Amino acid sequence: MSADTAAAAPTLTAAERALLATVADHLIPAAHGMPSAAEVLTGERIRFVLNARPDLAEPIRVALGAGLAEDPAARVAALAHDNPAALGALQLAIVAGYYTDGRVRELIGYPGQVALSIRSWEVPPYVEEGLIDA
Repeated sequence: MSADTAAAAPTLTAAERALLATVADHLIPAAHGMPSAAEVLTGERIRFVLNARPDLAEPIRVALGAGLAEDPAARVAALAHDNPAALGALQLAIVAGYYTDGRVRELIGYPGQVALSIRSWEVPPYVEEGLIDA
């Protein structure tokens, strides 16, 4: 990504980031040794998501906009009823930011994508075991 592209990446205001953290904490609270989404969704994580998916910025702004309840549960319920596309963008950004965080991936035991060697001349064990026969 060039410096021009990075500079043009969408960002959220401090107020939008604060509200995003409140909703994120509601959707993914800390539990069972896992951090809450609000703990993970730093400005850097949000920039990471919006750099990858700049199309999410506008629906996220709508989801975080004024005129909706400040209470995160009420906001999510209102969005589910009135603007499911904005809610979907908000949820996607929260989940993407959360599960692409290195600490979260380490805690759930996911190393990321791993290259596998495929030998075209060998029959995979799942074929020999009949797992896909049906």
